[in-house]
Amino acid sequence: MDERIAYENIFTPQGMLGHVSKHPNLDFLMNIFNIPRVYGVSGFGTWNVGQHSVAGASLALYWSAFNSYPQEKRDRLVTLALVHDVHEAVIGDILPFFKTAAVKEAIDAIQNDILSAFSIEEDQTLHDELKLLDMMGFLYEISQSSPRGIDPSKRKLIKQMHTRQEQEILSYAEHAKIDQKKVLEFLKAMKL
Repeated sequence: MDERIAYENIFTPQGMLGHVSKHPNLDFLMNIFNIPRVYGVSGFGTWNVGQHSVAGASLALYWSAFNSYPQEKRDRLVTLALVHDVHEAVIGDILPFFKTAAVKEAIDAIQNDILSAFSIEEDQTLHDELKLLDMMGFLYEISQSSPRGIDPSKRKLIKQMHTRQEQEILSYAEHAKIDQKKVLEFLKAMKL
């Protein structure tokens, strides 16, 4: 199916998305703090996309110090971590398996528009570390979970989710050729 989503014609509280994504205002960007994380919508905690983004950027600071990165590399990594989900200010947080090719294309276009507005370029050399930090941000989110409205036996489920996410982080590190021992040391240092 060759579909294209005409995202440019979607109304947002700040104006037409095609214009706002190319000229994002502060209200548009701050809206990420109003967008709940899918994980939270499922009944686990109350995190929003803004908190997730700030956690990712904070982890990028710690990761950069842990690896003694030069200031320029640290700054790029932190910036990319901070804005990695900025498109969710308008589309919300969508589970990956619901993202069709057309949806992914629209998301990428919106994300690229916003990054271009700030002269931020993706950095493929940092892609793997950025993804790793995003996964660690989710691990932190899981560790902060406090399920409301479900019985205490569900805490076991949170522990299982945490263990699985940690395993996925290590598996991704291996796949991306990032030293797993270093990743484990970092997770331990961060008390994750």
